[in-house]
Amino acid sequence: MCGTHFSAQISSFTKTSLRILLAGAAMSLALANPASAGTDCVMGSKAAPAELIPACAVIIDQAANPTSDRAAALLVRADAHARTSGGLTQALRDIDRAIALDGKNAKAWRLRGDLLREAGGDLNRAAADLSRAIELDPSDAEAYGLRGVVYTNQRRLDRALADYDQAIKLKPDDAQAWSDRGATYYLGGDNDKAIRNFDEALRLDPNRARTYSNRGAAWKKLGQFDKSVADNSEAIRLDPKQPEYYDNRGLAYAAMGEYDKAIADYDQAIRREQRANFLTNRGDSYQFKSELGAALSDYDAALKLDPNFAKTYNNRAVLYKKMGERAKALADYEAALRLDPANDNAASGRRTMIAEIAKFGTEPPRALNAASGNGPSFACATARREVEKVICADPDLGVLDRQIAETYARVLKTASKRSASDLRKTQRDFLTTRNTSFGRPGYDLKKVMQERLQKLNAMES
Repeated sequence: MCGTHFSAQISSFTKTSLRILLAGAAMSLALANPASAGTDCVMGSKAAPAELIPACAVIIDQAANPTSDRAAALLVRADAHARTSGGLTQALRDIDRAIALDGKNAKAWRLRGDLLREAGGDLNRAAADLSRAIELDPSDAEAYGLRGVVYTNQRRLDRALADYDQAIKLKPDDAQAWSDRGATYYLGGDNDKAIRNFDEALRLDPNRARTYSNRGAAWKKLGQFDKSVADNSEAIRLDPKQPEYYDNRGLAYAAMGEYDKAIADYDQAIRREQRANFLTNRGDSYQFKSELGAALSDYDAALKLDPNFAKTYNNRAVLYKKMGERAKALADYEAALRLDPANDNAASGRRTMIAEIAKFGTEPPRALNAASGNGPSFACATARREVEKVICADPDLGVLDRQIAETYARVLKTASKRSASDLRKTQRDFLTTRNTSFGRPGYDLKKVMQERLQKLNAMES
């Protein structure tokens, strides 16, 4: 709302598994344990971890085996551990041992750096490990790409782009590097370059669902909402289980004003996973549809999931303001600012609410009506549109509405037949635009009404 309605949804980068990273190692280590016959400690083996782990242990535990063989077996076992639930800690321990045995094994350093990143560990340590891998093997395109991902996660975008450049130079057909570089350009605000990189990634591999969704986010930033919908639809076709693809398409539909379609997509996302941003986005669309109860319910549910989500507080404050609940709106704006001090929309909303409370108090205003002479030109008791309810709740807007209606009537009364027809059309256009645009980011109702009154006054003078 007010500029914060939509959040950019570039999802996390596709993880590169240990099995893929280890595939080029070409390790096939003989077994000495007859009990494990039929299963070798082989890199990239399709054997289950429960079979690979004891098979590799036979080699690892024999101190007489060559150091290089034991280190290689540790890396294979690390891969097996990484494929088991809760096995990342043991995988890291095996890679630590492999590095201790063979400190010049570039793949081991690269694997540990990537595993630290995937496990949500120390990103600085992950970057250091990947730098060591590159130092040992400057031709390792994957190490550059993985370090680029770490730098992107740290928002060190220039360094990330330099690493992706090198990765692509070494391996021009690496769709993952093109896609990751596109995501980094997106985060830096260069959507045109982002799209060009996503295009190349999809040319190389047209089945990358996440790349389609990421390109859709870039199209949305450029205002190409139909292309954003198309890309996210393709992402959903390729991978219908991912909730963020539905959320991203919902954001594009909402930007087009197609709130029912947006809500249907948010429903799909929430059905797959309860997330605060999904609920907040659906609440925003309900708010734009003037379904205030549904919007409030979604905002409340979002804050139960994540009490520190600043966007939800800001958007719920907008809702409370519309409802005339000034004290609640002020409290939510202040909560948003505590969590996000740089939120300009919350800061502006807070100033507005402080001024309104000083002028009108904290109690919700009594409904005004046309008959009393102190309200707008229409009956507030029968108002159905959200914009009309807001005009009824704000004495300043109510006065503006009455002045517009009265001035319009006077100008119409004295207009010629042709100019009267034009005047009726411009008044209908004003009301239609007011009704459909109210609540959208950046729409200033009071300013629009003041401008309409000025135009009518100019016609009368």
